[in-house]
Amino acid sequence: MRNNHKISNPIFIFCLSILILNDWYFKTIFHNGITGKLSDFAGLFAFPFFLSALFPSKTLKIHIWTGILFIIWKSAFSQPIIDLFNNLNIPINRTIDFTDSIALISIFASYFAIKSDFTLNIKPILVRLLVVISCLAFMATTLPPRTKRKFLNIEKEYAFPFSKRELVSRLNMVQIKEVREFNKFNGLVDFNSETNVFHYHGWTDTLAILLDYQKIKDEDTIQFKTTFAEILITGNDTNSKIKLLSVYKFVPKFKDKDYRNIAIKQFEKRIIKKIKNYR
Repeated sequence: MRNNHKISNPIFIFCLSILILNDWYFKTIFHNGITGKLSDFAGLFAFPFFLSALFPSKTLKIHIWTGILFIIWKSAFSQPIIDLFNNLNIPINRTIDFTDSIALISIFASYFAIKSDFTLNIKPILVRLLVVISCLAFMATTLPPRTKRKFLNIEKEYAFPFSKRELVSRLNMVQIKEVREFNKFNGLVDFNSETNVFHYHGWTDTLAILLDYQKIKDEDTIQFKTTFAEILITGNDTNSKIKLLSVYKFVPKFKDKDYRNIAIKQFEKRIIKKIKNYR
């Protein structure tokens, strides 16, 4: 591996150690804003340094793109990608906090550090071990331990100035559009024509359910559940309602923060807002 001796830089090893300790220990104990910032500072030094050590001719591009992608990741522009992966049961998340941009200084430090010959004299086998540990550390940072949490007894209602039939039609179209977006990235969404259920390939969880209004009586209350929410639909020929009963969300495994309101807002953005704006 060409130029892999750069990985024995003591500053890189220190930042890598901080990244590992922070993600697997400090966050589980303290889980506060400081641990989040610590990951940003350590990661923005270690990640571009590691790639530059492996691909020295791309050093400048690696550092520039690391900064650009970090800024995008910390902005609202990355939310559609995050929603997509979460809906595919691949839990990722980030907090939009523009004060995190101060951590970009680590990229400049990394760029100047990779240019130096400040390294430790360690055996090649230990260098290779550092490469493996680095890869595992960056993967763990990208996909931290998370769990799917269910928020019950929400009982929040959303009223619409159109019929229940129209509401069902709009809900079906919103779901179809979401499924199409999922499929653009992986092509692994399956459809069961007998139950009108979309599900991710190899999974039994329901991504979407298409309702057949011809099989529904006007006075019926419709209840159904998907991977992210359970709702009731009621109404008549002039107006209709959706009642949110429960909602699901992937959340950090070791955080005590209440994500109930965040989960509800995500449901409103994904479903309610799109139903109201549907044309």
